[in-house]
Amino acid sequence: MNIAAGVADETPMRVLIVDDQPIIAEAVRRMLLPHPNIQLIACIKGSEALAKVAEVNPDVILQDLVMPDADGLELVSAYRRDPALARIPLIVLSVKEEPSIKADAFARGANDYLVKLPNPVELIARIQYHARASRAQKERDEAFNALRAELDSAAHYVQSLIPEPIEGRVRTRWAFVPSASLGGDSFGYHWLDENRMAIYLLDVCGHGVGPALLSVSVMNAMQVNALGGADLGDPGAVLSALNEMFPMSKHNGMFFTMWYGVADLSRRELKYSSGGHPPALLYTPGGTDKELGGNEDISGPMIGAFSGAPYGTATTALLPGAQLFVYSDGIHEIMQEDGTCWALEAFLANVSEEVRKGDGSVERLIARSRLIGKRTDFEDDVSLLEVTFE
Repeated sequence: MNIAAGVADETPMRVLIVDDQPIIAEAVRRMLLPHPNIQLIACIKGSEALAKVAEVNPDVILQDLVMPDADGLELVSAYRRDPALARIPLIVLSVKEEPSIKADAFARGANDYLVKLPNPVELIARIQYHARASRAQKERDEAFNALRAELDSAAHYVQSLIPEPIEGRVRTRWAFVPSASLGGDSFGYHWLDENRMAIYLLDVCGHGVGPALLSVSVMNAMQVNALGGADLGDPGAVLSALNEMFPMSKHNGMFFTMWYGVADLSRRELKYSSGGHPPALLYTPGGTDKELGGNEDISGPMIGAFSGAPYGTATTALLPGAQLFVYSDGIHEIMQEDGTCWALEAFLANVSEEVRKGDGSVERLIARSRLIGKRTDFEDDVSLLEVTFE
């Protein structure tokens, strides 16, 4: 038994015939009599066809080509121009077996072509074929739209976990540009006490609901300090704890990279560690740029890949006016016009140049990445966090 066909047959198929000759509609109606699951609706005025199709929302349209008040081929084009009607299967009925007319009808969007009056067996078979295919497509569209809504909802939830920009002794600015597919970027910052602020950004591998859920789990663990007693003021200890909490073997083979830092305003120092993540960039006015967490000894592998992997902690001075840039690799892993990928070194050089010119805003840096890739969207999530210290 064809279960799909049985389900389709439970709901009557609506067939709209657009033909100015009532005798043709009556002949078709009689052909369909043995099939009570097929309902025939007739429209005898071509000028009313578009409105009738919109009203009936048929599973299949039978369209006559020669009518006194409308051109059948023009109606075919009109159906296809209307987004609400464009995907309804359309069978052209013609008195001629003319190849050029057939070609024109198909070029305008017709799905099928029959010389009237067709054999009842053939007509019914074609109606059922097109109607079932159309319903199956509608079901796929509905499923896709439902999934898209779920992904959008998940994306909004992930974004809701990102804290608002702050002002004061520490000022933050950020940009988060999600890709078309839900990804696993997330970042945050919060005070550990009156002088120390934790700053972190993570990037889960892959796209879809799985990476997003893992990202959310990590963020929640960070925000409620559910790290098994790890000291949030020790970046290496934090990454080590996360590495044991989120092994790839228990998360469908997914891992994530992460940069974690703790800014201590009383000591004027920044502690940091990295797990497979691109280096952060620290810019000091009048000084030099410093990459934090690149090829240093404190950098460990991506989080979740190797149990017991070491993650060290490094410390650097945090001078007044210093600016810290933390980002995900989506901002620089961009294909250029020559087919090569924009190198990390080129991206970091661009950040330094813009900051020195006094225009290193996150908006300008994102715009620069878009310009490099010659596109408005990104293939991967893009996260960029700027933190300025008094």
